[in-house]
Amino acid sequence: LFSISTTAASLRKKLSANMSNTCRLQLSLSAKGLSNLSGAFNKSDPFAVVTVRGDSADKPPVIVGQTEVVYNNLQPQWATVIFLDGYKFGLPYYIEVGVFDFEAREVKKTEKQLYQQSSEEGRALTSNESTRNLLREGKLPHKVMGTALFEVGQILGARGNLASKSLQTGGVLFAHLERSRTDGAHGTMRFQLRGINLTNTRSLGRKSDPAFTLYRKVDTPTGATWTSVYRSNVVKSDLNPKWSCATLNLEALCNGDMRRAMKVIIMDHKKSGRHTLIGEFETTLQRFIDAKNEGGDIDEDYAFTLRKNDKKTGNVLILQASVDNNGMGSTIAPNVSTGSKYSQESVKARPEFIDYLTGGCQISLAVAIDFTASNGDPREEGTPHYFYPPDSNKWNDYQKAIFAVGSILAKYDSDGMVPTWGFGAKYGPKVRHCFQCGDKVEVKGVQGILDAYQGVFKTTLTMSYPTDFTEVIRTAASYAQHEQEIAEKENNLSYTILLILTAGNITNKLETKQELIEASDTPLSIVIVGIGENEFESMEFLDDHNEIEGGRDITKFVRFNDYKSYNLLTEAVLDEIPDQLVEYFFDRNIMPSEAEDIDKDTVVVMPADDDERTVTFLD
Repeated sequence: LFSISTTAASLRKKLSANMSNTCRLQLSLSAKGLSNLSGAFNKSDPFAVVTVRGDSADKPPVIVGQTEVVYNNLQPQWATVIFLDGYKFGLPYYIEVGVFDFEAREVKKTEKQLYQQSSEEGRALTSNESTRNLLREGKLPHKVMGTALFEVGQILGARGNLASKSLQTGGVLFAHLERSRTDGAHGTMRFQLRGINLTNTRSLGRKSDPAFTLYRKVDTPTGATWTSVYRSNVVKSDLNPKWSCATLNLEALCNGDMRRAMKVIIMDHKKSGRHTLIGEFETTLQRFIDAKNEGGDIDEDYAFTLRKNDKKTGNVLILQASVDNNGMGSTIAPNVSTGSKYSQESVKARPEFIDYLTGGCQISLAVAIDFTASNGDPREEGTPHYFYPPDSNKWNDYQKAIFAVGSILAKYDSDGMVPTWGFGAKYGPKVRHCFQCGDKVEVKGVQGILDAYQGVFKTTLTMSYPTDFTEVIRTAASYAQHEQEIAEKENNLSYTILLILTAGNITNKLETKQELIEASDTPLSIVIVGIGENEFESMEFLDDHNEIEGGRDITKFVRFNDYKSYNLLTEAVLDEIPDQLVEYFFDRNIMPSEAEDIDKDTVVVMPADDDERTVTFLD
């Protein structure tokens, strides 16, 4: 529908904006109910490969990370954190995850040898250059368990920033996102743990095979959830195990927060995958450093007490704990906490837009469409409202703009319901400056908007004059405030974006500007897209915000014909939304919520991609 064309100057401007408004995300993966591809007497050993396809699902993939192998487990929770760079609101960002059943014979080691490795050692098996080359050539010897394509907006728009999709061979893949902090500790942490007098969970003279998993805590308004970030090696038949030393990136380990709550869980590791709990304790990485005991002697002042069902099951010593921050300043992260989103405490550091998204803020879309006579006769080909025959595969510019912007924003709205209004049409003797499109107050998704828009021409409307936004703005402001009030009752946030599509120029500029100033006191942004060849002088006036007039800047105007691709259009349309949203909430001392805790069993599972995507995973 578009051809890609732009000037070198505009490209440089957009590239500069891209660099300043992008952020880095952390992707955590898990799965459940995977199909066993290893026969009746064994279980599959799954690992995942993550590729980025950028702003199109059909672009060539770039491998950005692989997880470790989790042996004999059809419900893996991978410890490896995958970093995604360059996310920007308003642009599609496609990632694809492939899940494979690891074949131990290909690395010339027995599975018994491999499953005793730490998660970092296991990840080395799947991320070395040889394996990457095999992946690129489509010659990976491991069996494909399935692939799943996600658009990052789908994940960020889902409750708890957790999305899921079925895999082709069976089972479900879960993808969770968290923003990488830029204000925390940097560098790597080196640590080593030793267990002392662990309780033996075995009998008949056998001893436990202890291994520990390190989890980081995600606080939520409804409780806490724990995400694994490291899995140790297995120490065979030893109740005083000395695990291998680990060196991990602080960003992956605790997202730069040395005071973030962590949990150590020690299990008696079994090849079957049915491990037995020995005990656990909570800590922080800073306490690891404070409790360092290089001598290795038991000291109650330094040892952590391991417990199971409130009974002591051993001690854990920290033999090594140090941070190498590569000369980047203090290794101790500031004590940053988002706290309650409605806190009236002293003003905190200004959050970023992504903090509100990952805190569960819903982005709602409302659409207003111009049905004034400035659009010309909709029966004449070439006019803005002309509908091409279905078999032509052509859309008018209104349809294109609805699809481009709606497809991006709909992903951030968990219920996908969109109020769609029209203005400038005469029903009977009266010109209506805001009327409902379609037979429902809200329609479902982009297709619902398109159907409601086209359905207006099956009514008795007469296209009329003038072009007047004031009633639409008042209605949208009321809607935005209502959505926020509903969200507040559920301890959430809501922000609305009104998309006005118009081919005309308003005549009541000052009245419209005053409506915008009043609407700026609600959680609302307004984007006006000019359709057709009009000069749109009055729209430029609305876009020019003067602080002396009062209110915040909530309006953005763009000419549809200035942008020759969907991505360039949506980037231009939405580039001011992040700052406008943050300004609204932050100026009212409303901070982002903690990430919402979601039970995976309640997450809506998207259907599996077609089998062709599995075949072309790395094409």
